[in-house]
Parts: sequence; C-alpha cells; structure tokens
Amino acid sequence: MKHSFPPFLTTTLLFFFLTQISLVFSSTNSNLPLQLISLLTLKSSFHDHHNAFNDWDPTLAFSRPGSHIWCSWSGIKCDKKTNQITSLDLSKRNLSGIIPEDIRNLVHLHHLNLSGNALEGPLRTVLFEFRFLKTLDISRNSFNSTFPPGVSRLKSLTHLNAYSNDFIGPLPEEVVKLPTLEYLNLGGSYFTGVIPKSYGGFAKLKFLHLAGNKLAGPVLAELGFLKQLEHLEIGYQNFTGVVPAEFSSLSNLNYLDISLANLSGYLPVGLGNLTKLETLLLFKNHLLGTIPRSFGKLTSLKSLDLSDNHLTGTIPEGISGFKELTILNLMNNNLTGEIPQGIGELPNLEMLALWNNSLTGILPQRLGSNAKLQKLDVSSNHLTGPIPPNLCLSNNLVKLILFSNQFIGELPSSLANCTALTRFRIQNNRLNGSIPLGFGFLPNLTYLDMSKNNLSGPIPKDFGNAVKLEYLNISENSFNSELPDSIWSSPTLQIFSASYSDLIGNIPNFKGCRVLYKIELEGNNLTGSIPWDIEHCEKLICMDFRQNSLTGIIPWEISAIPSITEVDLSHNFLTGTIPSNFANSSTIENFNVSYNQLTGPVPSSGSIFSSLHSSSFIGNEGLCGTVIQKPCGTDGLAAGAVEVKPQPKKTADAIVWIMAAAFGIGLFVLIAGSRCFHANYSQQFSGDREVGPWKLTAFQRLNFTADDVLECLTMTDKILGMGSTGTVYKAEMPGGETIAVKKLWGKHKETIRKRRGVLAEVDVLGNCDESMSIIAGSYGYIAPEYAYTSQVDEKSDIYSYGVVLMEILSGKRSVEPEFGDGNSIVDWIRSKLKTKNGINDVLDKNAGASCLSVREEMMLLLRVAVLCTSRNPADRPSMRDVISMLQEAKPKRKLPGIVGAGDNAIAAIPLAQKANVEC
Repeated sequence: MKHSFPPFLTTTLLFFFLTQISLVFSSTNSNLPLQLISLLTLKSSFHDHHNAFNDWDPTLAFSRPGSHIWCSWSGIKCDKKTNQITSLDLSKRNLSGIIPEDIRNLVHLHHLNLSGNALEGPLRTVLFEFRFLKTLDISRNSFNSTFPPGVSRLKSLTHLNAYSNDFIGPLPEEVVKLPTLEYLNLGGSYFTGVIPKSYGGFAKLKFLHLAGNKLAGPVLAELGFLKQLEHLEIGYQNFTGVVPAEFSSLSNLNYLDISLANLSGYLPVGLGNLTKLETLLLFKNHLLGTIPRSFGKLTSLKSLDLSDNHLTGTIPEGISGFKELTILNLMNNNLTGEIPQGIGELPNLEMLALWNNSLTGILPQRLGSNAKLQKLDVSSNHLTGPIPPNLCLSNNLVKLILFSNQFIGELPSSLANCTALTRFRIQNNRLNGSIPLGFGFLPNLTYLDMSKNNLSGPIPKDFGNAVKLEYLNISENSFNSELPDSIWSSPTLQIFSASYSDLIGNIPNFKGCRVLYKIELEGNNLTGSIPWDIEHCEKLICMDFRQNSLTGIIPWEISAIPSITEVDLSHNFLTGTIPSNFANSSTIENFNVSYNQLTGPVPSSGSIFSSLHSSSFIGNEGLCGTVIQKPCGTDGLAAGAVEVKPQPKKTADAIVWIMAAAFGIGLFVLIAGSRCFHANYSQQFSGDREVGPWKLTAFQRLNFTADDVLECLTMTDKILGMGSTGTVYKAEMPGGETIAVKKLWGKHKETIRKRRGVLAEVDVLGNCDESMSIIAGSYGYIAPEYAYTSQVDEKSDIYSYGVVLMEILSGKRSVEPEFGDGNSIVDWIRSKLKTKNGINDVLDKNAGASCLSVREEMMLLLRVAVLCTSRNPADRPSMRDVISMLQEAKPKRKLPGIVGAGDNAIAAIPLAQKANVEC
C-alpha cells in the first residue's frame, strides 16, 4: 500500500536518502550512485505541481544497490549493457524551478528533453557539458536573458530546439560551430538585430526556424548557400527589402515561410525552380507585381499562401496542375481576370480563399467534385454565373462565403443537404428563385445570410427547426409571402433580419422565442397587431418594426422585457395610447412611435421619455404632453396616468371632480416647487458666484469664464439632449465660441456615483499638456496622435482596442499611480518589456499567467496589443488583421490554422506556436 507524506516529512526523507547514498557509496569507484544522486537532486530542485515524479522512488536502491532501479523510472532510458542513463525526457510535466548543477553527472546523456514546462531564469551552461548529447530540447519554457556561451562544446549535437522562450539580445553565432547540427529552432523569443552572416555557413543544417522574434534588417541572402536545407521559417519579423534571389538555389527546400515580415519588391522568378517545395507561405507582406508563371513548375505544392499583399495580374494557369494542392490562399490582393477552370478539378483541394480581389468570370463549375472541399471564400469580387452544383458533394463543406459578387440563378438544392455546413453567406448577389427546403434541418448551421438578392417564394418553415442557427438574415429580397408560424422556434436563434423583403400577413405569435435579442422587420407590408406574447422574447434587446402596416395598440408587455433597449414602431397605423408602463423601464434608450395614429398623453414619469427627442413622437396628431411640448386638454388624463389595466366605470361628474382636484393639486405643487427652486437657485448663484460649487477645468486657453457658462444653463431652447447623468446645452460665449455644456443632475446615490466618475475624468484630463487643443474620450484610451491632429479614424479605435487588451492581460486599469506621472498602461508595458523578466510583472497571474498554456496565449495576445498601440498610426494593423492575429494566437498552431477575419477566415499554415498544455 502506498503512503503519502506531508511536505516537511518528504523533504526530510529525501535529505536522509541523499545522505545515506553518499555514505554507502562514498568508498566505491562506481559512478552509478552519482546518477541516482543527480536524479534525486533534479527531483528536489523542481517544483512538481502535478506529482509527475511519483514513480521516482529510490527505496529499492538502498536494499538492492546493484538493481539500477532508476532505469525503470518514467522519462529515463538506460543503455542495456552499461546501465548508463542515455535519455532523460521531462517534457510537458508543468515543472518550474532551476536546473541543478548536479545534472552534469549524467555524463552519458544522448537525449535531453525539458520542453513544455515553466522553467525560467537564464539558461544554465551546465547543459553544455554533455559531450555525447545529440538532441537538446528546451522549447516552450520561460528561459530569459541572452543565449549563454558554451554551446559549441556539444560536438555531437544534431538537434537544438529552443523555440518559444524569452531570450533577448542577438542570435547566438556559436551554434554555427556545431559540425553535425541538422535542426535549429530559435523561434518565438525576443532575439533582436540581424541574422548573422555566419548563418550561411551551416554544413549539414536541414531545418532552420527563426520566426517570431524581433529581427530586423534585410533577409540574409547567404541562407541561400545552405544546400541541405529542407525547412526555412523566418517570418513574423520586421525585415526590410526583398525575398533574396539566392533562395532560388535551395534545391532541397520543401517548406518556406517568410510571412508577416515586412517584405517588399517582387516575387523572384527563380523560386519556380524549387520543385521539391510543398509549402510556400509569404502572406501579409508588401509584395508587388504578378505571380510569376514559373510558379507553375511547383507541382509538389500542398499549401500556397500569398494573401494580404499587393499582387496584381491574373492567377497563373499552371496552378491547375498542382495535383497535391490542398490550400490555396490568394485573398486580399489586386488580382484580376478569371479563375482558371482547372482549379475546380484539383483532386485534393480542401480550402480556397480568393476574397477581396477584382476577379471576374464564372466560378469553376467543377469545384467540389473532388469531394474534399471544406472551405470556399471568393467574396468581394466581380464573379458572375451560377453557383457550382457540387460544392458539397461528400458533405465536407464547412464554410461557403460568396457575398458581394454578381452570381445569378437559383441556389443549388444540394446545399440544403450539406450537413457539415456551419456558415453560409451569399448576400449582395443577383440570385433568384426560392430558398430550398432543408437548411433548417442542417445540424451544424450557425450563420445564414441570404440578404440583398432577388429571392422569392415562400420562406421555408424548417427555419424554426434549426438546432444551432444563431444568425438568419433574409433582408432585401422579394418574397411576397408570409413569415412561417414557427419562425421564432429555433432554440438558438439570436438575430433575425427580414427587412425590406416584401413580407405580407401577420407577425406570428412569439411563443418559443427563447434567445432572440434582435428582430428586424422594417420596410415590409406586415398587417395586423403586434402579438401580445412578445414577452416570451425575454432576451430581446432591439425590435425594429417600422414602415409596415401594423394596426392595433402597442402591447404593454414590450415594456416588461428585462433588457429591451431599442423599440422602433414608427410609420405604421397603431392606435390607442402609449402604455404608461414604458415609463417604468430602466433599459430603454430609443423609443420611436412617430407617424402612427396614437392618442393621449405621452408618459412623463420616470427618466425614459424625458430624455427622448420630440421627433420620436411626431406624426401622431392625438398625442400630447410635456415631452412633445403640447399641453393635454382639461378633459384628458394627466400625462402618464394611462395604465393598461381594467378600470372600473365612473360617472361623468365624478371624473370631472377628480380631474379638477388633481389639476388643482398639481398646479399648486408646480407653483410651490417653482418658487422653492427659484429661491434656492437665486440664493445659490446670485451675488458673488465664485463661492458656489462651480469649477472650470480648462484644457486650453479660454476666452470665457464659468459665469458665462452658467448664463446658458437656464435656457430650455438651448438643450441639445439628455443622458443618464445630465442635460447637454448649447452655449454661445461672449467671444463668439459655441460650446457644449453638460449639467449634471440629481442627488440620488447612483447619479452621484456617475457624477463623481465624470468629475474624476475631468480631473485627470485637467492634468497629459497645454499644447493639446481638444480631447474626447477617457485618458489612457486615446491615441497619441489625437493630441496634435484632433482627428480620429479606424487606427485610433485600434489603439483603444489595444489598451483594453492590455488591461485584460495585466489586470490593471489604463491609468494607475504606479505607472508614474503622465504615463498610461501603454508606456508602462513598453518599459517593462525592455527589462529583464519584465513580462512576469505584466501578465496577470489571476488571469492564468501561472498556467503554462494560458501564459503562452497571453504572451501572444500581448504582442497583438503592443502592435495595436504603436505610436505611429500607420504601424497599427487593421481590425481584420487584428482578428487574424487573434485567430493565430490559438494553441496548437502547428496544425493548419485560420488566417483572415470573420467569414473571410480561411485556413493557412501560420507561424507555429506553443503547444497546448492543459492546466
């Protein structure tokens, strides 16, 4: 029976074991005990979070000294004749700590693998003392500082993998002196400088991976001298210049990746001579010109990705001969002409991405006939003709993205039987005919957009059966039919849009409406009343029913929906009153009932209606109330008095007396309140106004005073709008300036909290410079160029997004006292990344930074955040690029990953990243 001991006892026993071993074997010349001592020292030096050393039990070694029990321990292999330890594999054990010096006693090691752990600190040079070592793998750890000297002593080394660590400084040149080295991976760290020229002198190197560092300068042309090289991966850098023509001499190369490396110039024609090449990745650079015809000789290619460049011309016909090709990504270029029809006959093609070019002609009609096609995206081109009929011949098609072209004809009925399909986007084409039955029964379909076509006929009833459908858009078509009764029944449907689609008939009852949060039905010919059971849509946020022919009353049940925010019922024929229940809603932000036939008072209680613009109610001659500045008659009810509940009948005289009494009391309260307010206001602001609570915080030299501002806060005709914290006034200053002034209101606790937040922001802004002319937004999120341009664009938003990403990763706010005066989180993180172990201070351990797999992903996301917050706006990526990088930050990136944004995401083979190690 196994027993577990408390930590202090385990340490004591281990010390006892080591002491006894030293006593027993001190008089012998055998070095076997030294191996045992080294192993136990190794075990005690590491923090074993998952008890990975549980089988390293030395007890038997004391009773049977010659048993060599350690040779049966996990991760250890011994020579069968000499019992010397030749292999030590401690990979993926979530170990942390420091490598002990006693490891040097394992003098006969041939293979040492410490990968996939959390080892940190400078790399110990004791690892360079194993003269028989052939493979050394320290990848996916957190070793930092510069790569230490001494590696050239490993004369037998053939395999060195230091991928994904935190090394800084220049690439180690000493590795060139390893005469038998065949595999070198120094990617995924923070090495800087240029690739040393000596790297062109490896005699036997077959694999070179330097990608994902911070290297600069030109791509080393001397790498073209490595005649044995089979794999070259050097992308994700900030190189300058072109793809060296010397690379055309790498006749044994089968993998070349220089993606996202800031390359420019033209594609070398000589690359067509690399007939053994299976993977060519040059995406996200600045390459110009045409795709050379010589590329037609690359018949061994399996993956070709030249996307996100500035390539022009046509797609070479020679690509039709790439019988091994599985991935072809040419999206986001300036390609023209037709797609070679032979591409549709490639027997192994799985993924084709040609979106965002200017391609014309018809889509190859035999696409999918190989029964292997998984993802097809040719959106945003000028393609015409019919959709190929066999795109999903063997139910492997997962994504079909064809939007923004000029496709014609009917939808192939076979697509409605494509059970693997998850996303189908064909909006903005010229397709006609009816929607085939069957899409509602597809078990994996989550996103379906058929908007902006010429589709007609009945809307399939099976949409209500879709088990995973989240988004359905059939807007801007010509159905001239009714909505099916079961349209709201899909258990996962969140967004339904059928605007301007010639819908007729009634809106179906909302029973079964579970997770819908947005319904768009505007611009149709819908009739009848709004079903009262809309309250079943308990997660509804936005409902847009405008520009129809709806009649009846406004259901008060709408106001009871917990999260309803936007309600647009304008341009219909609704009658009755606006239910006063809406005044009790705390979530509504926009409420538009203009151009109907509503009557009675607009509710004035609560804060909702008082903040709405009067245009939300125009076109209803029978409406009245203070909100629309139209007094209600004495024979009407007081504003806000209409409850949609059964009321007992009253006599006419009683009603008159009750209303007269209510009017009198209301008038008295109004007069008394006005006088009280006037008295307080006059007392507060008359005379010497500098003693009041008003404070003017200026961000620039001003030609007006606080008194000038106060003069404008009493004129109701100057109100621009109202928000949750106060009223915004238009104020004209004596010097001619026109400014907007926000007057904070109320004394409720929530209002005071919001007011303090606004004042705190003003206080912060009042401190980061007199040269700043204008500021909008919260300090810490504002792009630096705004200080001198006063302009915002997409790049400004990207900066703000990067700041938010930094907040998530660090667990800190955009502005913290610890950052120092005038510094934001961006400045703080940049300074930390320049210091030794600075990354450890940045990543939030509470967010998972202590877990290796999570930490790896956080580091990748941090690189995205740093790129988003580049000081030069031109250096910041587009949002599409950001999404692409976030996709690439997923674990297990050695598998084909995703490149692109949203539905334009088609698989490529991106930079290999750290493996996923479960915590």
